[in-house]
Amino acid sequence: MEYLVKVNSELCIGCKACIDVCPRDCFVLNAEGKSEMGSHLCHSCGHCISICSENAIKHRDINEHEYLMISDILESKMKDGGQLFYLLKSIRSTRKYKSKSISKEILTQIVETGRFSPTGHHAQNVEMVIVESPKTIQQLKDETAVAFKGFLKKIDNPFIRFLGFLLGKGDSIRKARGSRARFVRMLSGFAEGSDYLFHDAPVVIVFHAKTRGVVPLENCTIASTHMRIVSEGFGLGSCYIGYLVYSSKYNHKIREILNIPKENTIFQVMIVGYPKHKYRTFVARNPAKVQWK
Repeated sequence: MEYLVKVNSELCIGCKACIDVCPRDCFVLNAEGKSEMGSHLCHSCGHCISICSENAIKHRDINEHEYLMISDILESKMKDGGQLFYLLKSIRSTRKYKSKSISKEILTQIVETGRFSPTGHHAQNVEMVIVESPKTIQQLKDETAVAFKGFLKKIDNPFIRFLGFLLGKGDSIRKARGSRARFVRMLSGFAEGSDYLFHDAPVVIVFHAKTRGVVPLENCTIASTHMRIVSEGFGLGSCYIGYLVYSSKYNHKIREILNIPKENTIFQVMIVGYPKHKYRTFVARNPAKVQWK
């Protein structure tokens, strides 16, 4: 069987950089002291192509035009650690948005950021649904309201609560009861025309993946985090919406609206839009819990 990666022996100088960075030990040195592929375990991470100073390594299925020189595009000042620290420190959850759409060009670049985010075992198993249609957003709100009503009906039922305690789910019931006022508030807001779910954001991004895949929750979370950071660079605000994730587990119509495959699970939901207000200051947080050894 043909290897995914080939090494041009005429260009290879035997520096062994590809051997050092390959996470699956696919490269070996031949009798001439040059690298060559020796395994079919390659999972197309591209580290070897990126590291090779002589451009001696090619991938069978990946377009080499994807491998642009970092130094040609990313200026050193864009990588300043101090500035990146303050950028990350400034990011806040946005819950009030302007009535302004986001261009397809910007949304596409945000999605591309998610495409290049790291995944466990290079699984690249993150899938997304970009919801821009006001009609679809309203449908999601309506079905979330249905789920909320179901939650309230269960936690307000003494028999169900008693049965839950007998089955060892007392902590879950107490937690649900503690959230009751929030569910009621959100339902009241829906009835009054207020959007307590998506906060009138113009775009809802749903992250899903195969349930039995490689660390799907973690991969979706990493992708959404990277996308959230780059959104700030476009002057956008964002916020995670766990209520839709939770509701999708109990109201399958939400999955149907989004065309989520049966074998997939929704792991993260994020809203994006232009903030109505601009925060002026950083905020305080608890001290870091760190052990130095």
